[in-house]
Amino acid sequence: MTDLCTLPTPAATAPHPDDTVRAAFATGRPAVLLDDDGAVLALPAQASTPQSLHFAIRHSSGLLHAAAPSAWLDRLRIPDQPVLGSDDSGLSFTVAVDATGVGTGISARDRALTMRVLADPRAVPADLIRPGHVLPIRCADEGFTTRPRVWERAVALVASAGHSPVAMVCRLIDDTGEPLDDLSAARFAKAYALPVAGRNRANGSASPNSALAASLASVR
Repeated sequence: MTDLCTLPTPAATAPHPDDTVRAAFATGRPAVLLDDDGAVLALPAQASTPQSLHFAIRHSSGLLHAAAPSAWLDRLRIPDQPVLGSDDSGLSFTVAVDATGVGTGISARDRALTMRVLADPRAVPADLIRPGHVLPIRCADEGFTTRPRVWERAVALVASAGHSPVAMVCRLIDDTGEPLDDLSAARFAKAYALPVAGRNRANGSASPNSALAASLASVR
């Protein structure tokens, strides 16, 4: 009879990439998300610090976004950028904002404060001035299952990690100013010990869209 103590230990199942991203977000750390246009650095806006935003500015073009559900932005009275129908790029950018009381608005410290105000469920429209230096992206309230973009995915993962459904997101670029490709993004993530999630993966054990719905219901 085989001694059960001598049986090999089953190999551990590798965590789903979205679960590693969710774990990073839960502790306020950034992660890298890939889509067809390159690589995005994402972070819970609620966890933004001057240090984390300096890192984001340093490794991007400097254009920092706050991806958030449409209803969340409507509550804060943040309107879309006015464009002619024939000129609509489909990017769903809104008017840029700053937190009330910031200095120039462009520093990492000021933009971190603006991100935290945007993610605060207690914030009111008067807590923001328009225009400013943080550019929100209007996302589908139903999440990435309705509009499968990297922005909706970031919002859903941030919400499922226990934060308000607002994600600081920016496009990562290389030293020549070009967007990172998959290989460059993998090297970047390894250099800074960041988790990476590839394109259009099914989500892990939790349902990000359920967390997103709960977050929106709490402020309506």
